[in-house]
Amino acid sequence: MRPYIDIHTHLGTTINRDPVCGQSATKILARASQSGVVAAVPSAAPGGPQARGVLDTRDQNALVAKACRDFPDRFPIGLGVVEVRHLDPGVHELARSMDDDGLVGFMIHPGISGHAMRGELHPFLEAVESRRGLVMLHVGDRYIAASEALARRFSGVNFVMLHVGSNEVGHGHAVEAFAPLDNVWVDIAQHPAPDELSWGIAAIVRDFPADRVMFGSDAPYYDYRVIQSAIERAPISDEAKDCVAWRNAADLIRKYAPGWNPPTGCPATPAEWSDVSLWETLPGQPLRLR
Repeated sequence: MRPYIDIHTHLGTTINRDPVCGQSATKILARASQSGVVAAVPSAAPGGPQARGVLDTRDQNALVAKACRDFPDRFPIGLGVVEVRHLDPGVHELARSMDDDGLVGFMIHPGISGHAMRGELHPFLEAVESRRGLVMLHVGDRYIAASEALARRFSGVNFVMLHVGSNEVGHGHAVEAFAPLDNVWVDIAQHPAPDELSWGIAAIVRDFPADRVMFGSDAPYYDYRVIQSAIERAPISDEAKDCVAWRNAADLIRKYAPGWNPPTGCPATPAEWSDVSLWETLPGQPLRLR
């Protein structure tokens, strides 16, 4: 099996789901050891605790920073999370997480955080742009136009647009919006129909620049081995599969960690997870991990 680099995994706990869902750094590594993943870019889980406001966000960001310090070969860069309702204190926490903790930007999920992906993000993006950082936006098919506007306005930020091509119409809109932009990459996490010729994996590889499409797991919410299998059987060249699986992600990571190279082989399973089933799913939802 070819190596995989996971551009889109979440670290921490999402508490606004029933049941609560989350994963630790060692659980990410344990799943990686069983799925051909040699490295990943963790971001703080959306929907985390907010009883203490920005202090909770600081703890979530610190968890990602610690994972990157503890396992620098496996987690070469990391992303924090922002909450637009924190206003200036939230912007200051983002800047602190980049300046002091070494994070390279942020991830945000508009559906969970409850915002419109528009001007409310500008102060946060200004902080990232001044540091030439990276931002991941959960786009799907609902936030394509808004995300395009952000990428055009903040051309000094590199963006990864997550969950592109979630339906046939959305695929076309995403290609039109993002393919021309030099500061945009896309991932194929949780693609609902990866074998569809008109808007599945082969179409995404065909319609976006060859060096801009990446594998993402969206763990801990999804059994990402399904997407790995779809990449392997997709009617695209082995070279294209390598680009999606790991090469494009490695090139993007090296923009922020210039001396990094993908490890050879998967991580060993951490002892605490050696006798634990890591792929149990929710009743009636065969792709939703517990």
